[in-house]
Amino acid sequence: MSLRFVLLSLLSKEPDTGYGLGRTLHGQLNHLWDARLQQIYSELGKLETQDLVEAESIALANRPAKKIYSLTPAGNAALDHWLAEPPTKAPSKNDFLVRLYCLERIPNDVVVRRLEEQRDTYEYKVRELRGRLEETGPADPKQLGHILTLEAAVAHAEMVAAWCTRALSCVQEAAQAPPSEEAPAPIAAVGS
Repeated sequence: MSLRFVLLSLLSKEPDTGYGLGRTLHGQLNHLWDARLQQIYSELGKLETQDLVEAESIALANRPAKKIYSLTPAGNAALDHWLAEPPTKAPSKNDFLVRLYCLERIPNDVVVRRLEEQRDTYEYKVRELRGRLEETGPADPKQLGHILTLEAAVAHAEMVAAWCTRALSCVQEAAQAPPSEEAPAPIAAVGS
């Protein structure tokens, strides 16, 4: 998936400025996509050139004009076509897990600290996402997609936090075992 379809999706809900789209992605939808304002404005320019979005300039006193972007009929058609296609498999790119793969090369105190940081990060994320879910309120049919994506993000964050706790236990147990003992059993899937 590319940023273009993220922006088309957001603009299908309501017209917005580039800054407003960035604020939405960094705020209530940070569990879906991460993009810098520079990337957003660059992509909006491409979408406008391809006639997928149009921009209405609003004059402002003592400031440059503000552009409000909205979907064109071609933009709606491109979004509908993309929505009808099966999603592509997301490539795995996890810097933390690659480092953990080389566990034997990392001092134990560093591994413990990194696992604790990861656990704490995901536990915080769980609390933050649950707070957003509570703010969303009753299941308004127009909010159902947003609610479902938040629930998926909560489930993922809970799973990673639980895995970090399990991994910490295994690392600490291995550090306390005499060198002649075998390593602890592999980490089973969370919940099994």
